[in-house]
Amino acid sequence: MAVKVVAGFIEKDGKVLVVKRPTDKKRGGLWEFPGGKVEAGESLQEALRRELKEELGIEVRVGEVLEKIRYIYPDEEIELYLLSVAVNRDLDLKESLEVKWVDLQELENLELCPADKVLLSKLTLVKNKK
Repeated sequence: MAVKVVAGFIEKDGKVLVVKRPTDKKRGGLWEFPGGKVEAGESLQEALRRELKEELGIEVRVGEVLEKIRYIYPDEEIELYLLSVAVNRDLDLKESLEVKWVDLQELENLELCPADKVLLSKLTLVKNKK
């Protein structure tokens, strides 16, 4: 059974927020959209709100699902949902985290988690159609 995972698409001034995974975690050192696993009984929005509060220390308004993919890693299968996120105020991110604001061009050149690469390619296709 696939693990449900949520990720936030946080955009500001034409740039998107990405975080680097801790080196002691699976896919450590790779970049990803911020988020995490959905816990039992949580909606996608609740899970993303909780994860962003825990990881980044920020309060957000979570919007709609922008993309959804299934991805099979060698060790697990995930169902990854990318949701739009509005930040309530200027971000005051935890200093211990490695975070970057990047434009979509830079994002394509970062060493992203494989599932996030697939999300990005789908997102880029949608944006290019507009």
